[in-house]
Amino acid sequence: MERPTNNIKNPKIRAYMEAVTEGISPDEKLTAEEYEEGINQFVDGMDAALAQADEMIARTKLGEVPEAVSFSYIAKKYFGKSRGWLMQKINGNLVNGKPASFTATERIQFRQALLDISNKLSAAARNF
Repeated sequence: MERPTNNIKNPKIRAYMEAVTEGISPDEKLTAEEYEEGINQFVDGMDAALAQADEMIARTKLGEVPEAVSFSYIAKKYFGKSRGWLMQKINGNLVNGKPASFTATERIQFRQALLDISNKLSAAARNF
């Protein structure tokens, strides 16, 4: 997972923020403007790291489901997309230089798809 300081472009600000996050007293002081810039970029980095962690947790929660259920079927039936599109979202693959991820709406849609399939499997098991 990337560090929250990776997106800080200014080396002086990056060194300062890395020192602070490691509990070390920074070698140099920053101006108020540099400090504000560093904080804003650090927060952006934290947001990115949290999003990345959230995606990793989502993939872990799926467990063996990708092996047991046709993701091609889910992609086509519930999203009108290809299996590759769905797997990019699930695996966080880089697309146009950015990691693919579900939007909030797509995440709900995926959850509903899994619940629908779960209900179908339960009904089939009861009727077998």
